[in-house]
Amino acid sequence: MSYQEFTVIDADSHFREYLDVDRTYRDHIDVEYRESFEKLSAAVARRREAGQSTDLFMGATAIIESADEWHPLGVHDTFGAEQPTQARMTRQTPIPREVNWQPELRLKDMDRAGIDYSVIFPSHAASYCTLRDVGFESALHRAHHRYMNRYCASAKGRLRWVAIATMRDVRATVEEISRWSEQDGNLAGVLVPPLCPGGRLLDNPDLHPLYRCAQELELPILVHGGVLRSPAGPGATELDHAGFIIRAVYQPWGGMTAMSALIGGGVFDLFPKLRAGIFETSAGWVPWLAERLDECYESKPNLAPNLKRKPSEVLADGRLFHSIDPGERYITHCVQELGEDIWLFATDYPHTGVAFPNGAQAAVDRSGLTESAKKKILGANAQRLFPRLGK
Repeated sequence: MSYQEFTVIDADSHFREYLDVDRTYRDHIDVEYRESFEKLSAAVARRREAGQSTDLFMGATAIIESADEWHPLGVHDTFGAEQPTQARMTRQTPIPREVNWQPELRLKDMDRAGIDYSVIFPSHAASYCTLRDVGFESALHRAHHRYMNRYCASAKGRLRWVAIATMRDVRATVEEISRWSEQDGNLAGVLVPPLCPGGRLLDNPDLHPLYRCAQELELPILVHGGVLRSPAGPGATELDHAGFIIRAVYQPWGGMTAMSALIGGGVFDLFPKLRAGIFETSAGWVPWLAERLDECYESKPNLAPNLKRKPSEVLADGRLFHSIDPGERYITHCVQELGEDIWLFATDYPHTGVAFPNGAQAAVDRSGLTESAKKKILGANAQRLFPRLGK
């Protein structure tokens, strides 16, 4: 049953494809890239047999791309530093790994949480852009799409999946999403990272064919990053591996960069029907950034030649959305400053630390939110971002 009879759309849940690469990719990888995949699978198997971590990203010994965020503040060196235990990191009802392979388990959890629809992002797959072989990256994305097509097929429209843009091959991405848009009504949008591999931002004109295609297909552009994995964003190399700071600011900095580039690059003026959403960066900074961008536009409009109005007016136009974290403190402030029409309910399920099964309650049961704001945050805004949900 929906929470308090609102239509509830979880605009950002996840499939943890990295937990078992064989189950995700083996049956779906293109024949010409099977050998490359088997090498990856074998590397994972060797780690598993040795009792070692099989993480592909975001770890000191990750198989594809390592990362280090274990330098404690206030000391010279890292030796002897305490590593967080799983018990300290996890404050939630346990979610079994099998939800990634058995959609009926996910649907049961959605019923328990009062969620009607769930939009499912990959977890780490956008970071395959660090692979040297762009063809293999695209092949892994295509295999992911085939898997999600099958995973969502029997859920009667309640499970929707997100295609992954191969940012280094925009033409292939346009062809891929065009094909799936025709074949599968459960395709909800197109995932892009907060910036491009190599450091170009989302205003990059090379991305215009993707934006044009997404606009024509009524597929929103969905910006979602990850901590210390490619493509590296602001803070990846400048914060001395200080995880205390990285975990606090890295995702919001990525969101600020993406929002500033999309607005300042005039993307919403160049593509007047395009919709976009930014996810998992917290929301409290958005009113502050809107004010700062307005000031920049007033003083230096020549640096944003494609932008035809104040950045705050772009936000007020209602085509750029932003998710909220259910437990964050400043949701009411965000609504008061920028209105009700851009905020999205999102749980991050089934990742560690999510507000399950009480995410909807945590998001909107607070003073200062009207019934209208609650309705829009929990689902009505997502219905505008994802027009295919109503089809």
